[in-house]
Amino acid sequence: MDSLLKSVLKRQMPYLIGGTITGTIMAYYYGFLFAIIVNSIIWFIISIVVNKFYWKYTGFKEEFQLISKYMGHLQLKKSHNNFATKHDEREEGQN
Repeated sequence: MDSLLKSVLKRQMPYLIGGTITGTIMAYYYGFLFAIIVNSIIWFIISIVVNKFYWKYTGFKEEFQLISKYMGHLQLKKSHNNFATKHDEREEGQN
């Protein structure tokens, strides 16, 4: 696994686990829609505080790097598929 992906997952795992547990408890007592909204707000605030004071991290730099890397892979894959399609069309035209 990519080291960048590992570091992002390492930071996100407590939020995923905590959000799942608190969301399940809140959904049981208050309802699903309320639990989603309130749980998202609570864990977003917790993540901002933890990132700012514990990780000394205030932005979304690594998340944007992951997205740009994924988009690059998609474009590369799309260009390879497009090349194969054009190549197949040329072969069909010659027959």
